[in-house]
Amino acid sequence: MSEIEKIKDIFPNVIIGGVKFSSFDSIPDQSLLKSIDTLLSVVKRSREAGAEGCLFYLYNDEMIQFLNLLHTEIPDFPIMILIKSEDINFITSQLNILNFKPLAVFLDFSLSDQRDNDIINKYSNALSKFTEYIGIYSLEPIGSVSFFITSNPDIKLFMFPFNMLGIGLQNRSLMEMIVNSSENIYISSNPLADRKIKPRQAFEYITTHRIHSTLIELGDLEVILESIKYAKYFFETHDFLQIALEFEDHSEVCDNCGLGMSRYYPPTGGSWWYCPQCQEKKEVSL
Repeated sequence: MSEIEKIKDIFPNVIIGGVKFSSFDSIPDQSLLKSIDTLLSVVKRSREAGAEGCLFYLYNDEMIQFLNLLHTEIPDFPIMILIKSEDINFITSQLNILNFKPLAVFLDFSLSDQRDNDIINKYSNALSKFTEYIGIYSLEPIGSVSFFITSNPDIKLFMFPFNMLGIGLQNRSLMEMIVNSSENIYISSNPLADRKIKPRQAFEYITTHRIHSTLIELGDLEVILESIKYAKYFFETHDFLQIALEFEDHSEVCDNCGLGMSRYYPPTGGSWWYCPQCQEKKEVSL
């Protein structure tokens, strides 16, 4: 088994977290990232819905405490972190406070989009004792991803905007060609294109390309859960006839309450009807 195949076996497909704000001061007050108590409950609910890992900027001591708490309460939930261009000694001092080993550490665009291997290698060497995998997050992916594919074979993890509208890309077709013609772990950020695309269409498009994972930005809980549902389904299902049948529009009424039931997609697989009133469930049969 190649190194890429080994990484694919352990690297989550559906990731939740936040990459939109690179500094804590830039986060709006109403954001989940500013409320640690609420954030913990949302991450737990997202995991129940099928999220397989999370990724956050290592903003400050409060975020470190949150990540330590998250790992304590859900030790089998992979945590990844994102760091920006700062003093390496400061970054390593923050990492030393973590009571777990992150699955991966990503260097954000302030580092990756300089396209300087000396800088990337400097940070990678300093961080290698804290994590097994180093990746990059780029906001100029056509140039940066192409550069590192050819000049730094040690980089296997690439995260960047990738969506049906091409928002965040200078040329969507060119980015598709880069992704589909090279063997790395590609993670789509902003899959909903700033919520201009519905989750079903977003992930149906993404999974037709060689994208291994997606990062669902934490925000409105209903959007998060709907995105997790479709992302998980499309990453795991490649039979498009089955997909068409599974998401065909029809409804079901609860035998106990007489209320309309909702579709429910448990992490264990399959799909069920779920009554929000009495919590009755029945499996969907196709």
